[in-house]
Amino acid sequence: MSPAFQVVAVNGSPHMGIGNTGLMIQMIRQGLEKEDISLEEIFLAGKKIEYCKGCAFCLEHARCWIKDEHAGIIDKLSAADAVILGSPVYFFHVTAQMKTFLDRSLAFGHKPRPTWKPGLAVSVSAGMKETEVADYLGNMLKVYGAFSVGALTAMSVGIGEFWGKEAVEARAADLARDLAIAIKEKRRWPPTDRDLTFWRFMGGLVKDERELMKGDDAHWLKYGLYDSFENYIGQGRTLVEVDHSRREAWIKEMMEQQAERIRQERSGEKAEAKPVQAAATCRELMGLMPQAFNPTAAEGLKAVYQFEVGGDENFVVHLTIADQQCTLHEGPASKPDVIIRTPAEVWLRISRGELEGPQAFMSGQYQVEGDLSLLMKLSALFKRE
Repeated sequence: MSPAFQVVAVNGSPHMGIGNTGLMIQMIRQGLEKEDISLEEIFLAGKKIEYCKGCAFCLEHARCWIKDEHAGIIDKLSAADAVILGSPVYFFHVTAQMKTFLDRSLAFGHKPRPTWKPGLAVSVSAGMKETEVADYLGNMLKVYGAFSVGALTAMSVGIGEFWGKEAVEARAADLARDLAIAIKEKRRWPPTDRDLTFWRFMGGLVKDERELMKGDDAHWLKYGLYDSFENYIGQGRTLVEVDHSRREAWIKEMMEQQAERIRQERSGEKAEAKPVQAAATCRELMGLMPQAFNPTAAEGLKAVYQFEVGGDENFVVHLTIADQQCTLHEGPASKPDVIIRTPAEVWLRISRGELEGPQAFMSGQYQVEGDLSLLMKLSALFKRE
């Protein structure tokens, strides 16, 4: 029984299969075979591929007029379940063979493929630019309808004389496994800024030059690529319902706190609150809160804070603030102005300064019901240790 999936690797090394690029692709092949995935390696050095003429025929007609072996390779890449592009570094870039192949792919460079198959980039150097070349090849994968799962890079002068050969082999095995998972589970990687930049630039270019780029324009219209970034990447944007009052209350409280600090600095006042001493339990912490009360910050305030503590501890208490005084009471209040439901550990961490209260609230680590502006006043009303 033949493998259910096939990967096609394009090797741009003039050394064909005996060079380091070929050895690295073989490392990946071994990992893929364990996943019952076959790999076909195409050696560009053995193919007849002419240079790009720069005539722009492909932009208008969506194909190149030159008759050689380039089109056949493109067909194999289009039919493959994954794509690998590999090249050693020659004079700080890909080889002439790989560059010629990529240049001739211009007919597909402006037309994003309707597929998002996984791919890998492979590059090796004597000690300079292999990461940049791999990055370049990874970005070029999209020309063939693929996205980069990762890159296999190495340094070596002699054939097989890799620096850290065991690490290169381990990295190849990891990438083969990642590629196999992406193939079998039809995984997608999240879009990146490069995807957004390409869509914006190329869409604008094709639209502005549609008289010349007729073939490209037809492709963008056919797949609705002009319409949205979502159509281009094939992934939607998750919309989350946001309670904007939380943010507004948080900003308002910060502004009030700054205004109070400025007022105190100008008047020479000092906060009267004493810091809350270290508490071993949340119940102990609640008992210490009246000691840390800052009456200056409570001028004109009348409010009841109810705390419903869960997790390692389970109890309900409420704080009554009136006439610039604070008192603690057991049990629920008859009409609390704000209810704070929190795990004991979360509130202890907030009191110790290990966790910022507003941020913990925004991330859902505790819940609040009632007047949110009162929640934001807590840091001014009670001084923590």
